[in-house]
Amino acid sequence: MMESTRAITEMILQEAQKSAEVIIQEAKKTAEDSLTKQRKLGVQRATEEAQSLSKKAQRESEINKLRSMANAKTKANWFILSKKEKIIDNVIEAVENKILTLTESNEYRFILEKLIKDGGVILGGSDLEVLLNEKDSTLPLKLDKLAKEISEKTGVKTRLRLLEEKIEVIGGAMVRRINGEVILDNTFDDILRRRERDLRSEIAKILF
Repeated sequence: MMESTRAITEMILQEAQKSAEVIIQEAKKTAEDSLTKQRKLGVQRATEEAQSLSKKAQRESEINKLRSMANAKTKANWFILSKKEKIIDNVIEAVENKILTLTESNEYRFILEKLIKDGGVILGGSDLEVLLNEKDSTLPLKLDKLAKEISEKTGVKTRLRLLEEKIEVIGGAMVRRINGEVILDNTFDDILRRRERDLRSEIAKILF
């Protein structure tokens, strides 16, 4: 009886050992399969991440390239614009020098008298005062004749008086009512200032 029991026990132990070995083998296989799967998944994720980083770096590189090109273009445009402005400034300066040369010519007195007359007509005649720069105030201007011509144009008796006050201008004249409330600026400086925008536009069209 004891021998029979022992035999049964040994048989059960053997079966248990075989079952344990099978379970261990299956566990090992499952673990290896899981590890292999995790490795493949890790490689896949790493590849995907690397591709994503590569694409991101490529996009950033393209953006930086476009930004650099845009900045370079902007700088080039500003450089060209500044050069154009410099050329226009030089032309304006040449015009001013030409006007300055004109004030030294023999015909300048007649030009100045016309500016005074035009100013007087625009103001409507009456008692008017004329302001000139230091040099022009020494010219032999025919103010009485100009006053008469203004009177004929406006129908208002006109008198012109040259003021001792001097103005700092290239040339031309300021004409004002005797009370000083209304002034007509016919100086070359103001004429040039009023026309500078149009003059710059015309110069740009001619040069560029």
